[in-house]
Amino acid sequence: MKFKIKRDNYLTSKRYIWTNDTCLGYVFFEMKERQDVDWSKYRQDKSLKLNIGDRFITKYNAVAYPNESCGQHETLENACLALHKKQKEIFDNCLECDIVTIEGINV
Repeated sequence: MKFKIKRDNYLTSKRYIWTNDTCLGYVFFEMKERQDVDWSKYRQDKSLKLNIGDRFITKYNAVAYPNESCGQHETLENACLALHKKQKEIFDNCLECDIVTIEGINV
C-alpha cells in the first residue's frame, strides 16, 4: 500500500496521510524519555555516550477524519495502516447514507 505523507506548515510533529487522492487523517509523534536509563552510570563515567535512540522513545498517534482516534503506534507505517483500516470501517458502517450521483463531469 502506498501513502503520501505531508508535513503540517505550523506543527512540526504533525503529518497528513494521503492515499488514492484522499486525506485519511493525520499522525503526530511524541518523544518521551525512557524511564529505565541508568543515569548514575553516565554521571560516573563521562566517556560514555548515550545514543538518542536509546534515550528517547517515539510514539505515533493516529487520528482519522472526522476526529476518530486510531491509537498509538510504534512506527509511522503502522499508524498509516491503522488510519486506512479505520476509514474502511467508517465507510463500511455507512448503511443509511445519502447517495449523490453527478453525471457529465470529467474528474
